[in-house]
Amino acid sequence: MIDWVAFLLVFGTALGAACVLVALYSFGIRFLATPPPKVVRADGSYEPDAPSRDDEDDDVDTIGRPRWATACAYICFTLAACGVLFGIYLIVPALHR
Repeated sequence: MIDWVAFLLVFGTALGAACVLVALYSFGIRFLATPPPKVVRADGSYEPDAPSRDDEDDDVDTIGRPRWATACAYICFTLAACGVLFGIYLIVPALHR
């Protein structure tokens, strides 16, 4: 006889854990894609998002992503990795001894 309540509990937990891990990884990638802050001109307007493009000399912007975005990305990746390792710990019986 199949215990349907236990089956649904395992299914719901696995689905929820998968959604959380995918969301954490996605947020980490999104934080790494955070653009640098816009530069404010003296008159209060903002610089254009990118320099004009020319084929001979591409300007490299020295302003990178904000430090808080990098820290949040690494935190999200760390939490996702911990979740994966905990799942492996739960699956492999030899680790429980």
